[in-house]
Amino acid sequence: MEWNKHLLEFIAIGTGVVHGEGRKGFRAHDGGPFTSDLSGQDFWSLLHSGYRPVEMVMGSCVYHVAHRRLLSTLNTIGRNTEMKNFSSAMYEAREIAIERMQHEAAAAKAEGVVGVDIHEGSHGWQTHVIEFFAVGTAVLPLEKEIAPEQIADPIMVLSVND
Repeated sequence: MEWNKHLLEFIAIGTGVVHGEGRKGFRAHDGGPFTSDLSGQDFWSLLHSGYRPVEMVMGSCVYHVAHRRLLSTLNTIGRNTEMKNFSSAMYEAREIAIERMQHEAAAAKAEGVVGVDIHEGSHGWQTHVIEFFAVGTAVLPLEKEIAPEQIADPIMVLSVND
């Protein structure tokens, strides 16, 4: 919350997925449960395309854009010109965020990332500070574990009673 630096709000929304009775469930690279930001439809499509989720991966970059000098500013008054320092900073910040997300995918031993969503914003900081945030799902081919035609449709559950 921008209005109180001593508050932190966190909301987690998700759906439990059971791979099927008696089947080995998918796991993350470290043996824990897999995570994903895919919708139910995207999860089904991923499985039937021969891939499975490994874990949700993210990358972020907060970037300071250098101020322009007064003379440069005065030279562009009344003209519609590109502000090259802002364009360059936007491209650089976006690439850094995506590279950091790809680094997380490599650390998870994934072969790719799907469902990537990229957000740009400033979060109330000064106008010369920008942030890019990239999030996606790292994936692996199913052929290493199970043939795609043997995949049972996932069962969505609200809760599991042990």
